[in-house]
Amino acid sequence: MKTDKNFAAQARPEPSRGRRQFLQAAVAGAAMGMAGPFAHASQKFPNGPVHLVVPFSAGGATDILGRLIAKELEAEFGSSVVVDNRVGAAGAIGAQAVVRSAPDGHTILMGGVGTNIVLALTQPALTYDPVADLMPAAYLCNVDYVLAVAADSPFKTLEDLLNEARKRPGQLSYMSTGPSGPLHVALEFLNKEAGTEMVHVPYKGEAPAYPDLITGRVDVATMTVAFTKPRIEDGSLRALASISAQRSAAMPDVPTVAEQGFEGYAVPIWNGLFVPAGTPPTVIDAIDKAANAVMRKESIRNQMISLGVTPTGGSAAMYADFLEVERARWKKMIEVTGVLKN
Repeated sequence: MKTDKNFAAQARPEPSRGRRQFLQAAVAGAAMGMAGPFAHASQKFPNGPVHLVVPFSAGGATDILGRLIAKELEAEFGSSVVVDNRVGAAGAIGAQAVVRSAPDGHTILMGGVGTNIVLALTQPALTYDPVADLMPAAYLCNVDYVLAVAADSPFKTLEDLLNEARKRPGQLSYMSTGPSGPLHVALEFLNKEAGTEMVHVPYKGEAPAYPDLITGRVDVATMTVAFTKPRIEDGSLRALASISAQRSAAMPDVPTVAEQGFEGYAVPIWNGLFVPAGTPPTVIDAIDKAANAVMRKESIRNQMISLGVTPTGGSAAMYADFLEVERARWKKMIEVTGVLKN
């Protein structure tokens, strides 16, 4: 099977559009910030604890990464950074909590492709608009995901899994972190390419799904390298394939889906920091600089790579451009899968 090699390129919009949107939002934020006689400008940021909202369960890979980043941001900010797990609705509950918070930089979303792109494209009733209600503050990393099965599963390879799924349509099941989220789209995209019909079983995170995976109540799960690697090493899980464009540096022996007969298949999952619309540009700049300082630390980069995470970094304006490209690409992928019709 082949997917379109130029998929991302075909979806790529004019890069300056995202930058224009970011600058327009920044100007609006500055105007709002001056509304209370320069209240934000006269205060040092941060002037109290910062809350990093992680929209997934404690113990999952996003939580592990969030806690690593939070600890390092404390040193950069000179103030405590508290991780706040707000779980549910494929990340929407956590994102909504940040949208409703004061636009002063003291509540930050550990956002990703789901909370900031996919949910808006798949859920018409979503209670926030990720473009209008949230502003990018820092691009952190790309996260590697694998298709994992229990160690005693009869499926030794991706081909084994898909062959069985073709023989028994609608009887094998797969886990994702929520309906219409990025992992749901990723597996439906694979279903489409492979000619299979596996049943979607949503969970609040990979940690809650783990018991069901190892006992066979769900056949395959889309989980991060950070979560699966130690469980592969202790003999409870097996990885069949990486859904990223390249093999994970932390799991170099695990082939990608693309390498196993689905040329061009790649579902990049990334994370970044977002703040409520109206946050002053000076505050966004402070968060941006602090996050990039963290991303430049060799010890942190090495820890992230060992977890199956590729550090990125880059300015908030550059991140805005990247997000615009991603919105177009995911929109096309969602249309191809037919997720919205399911």
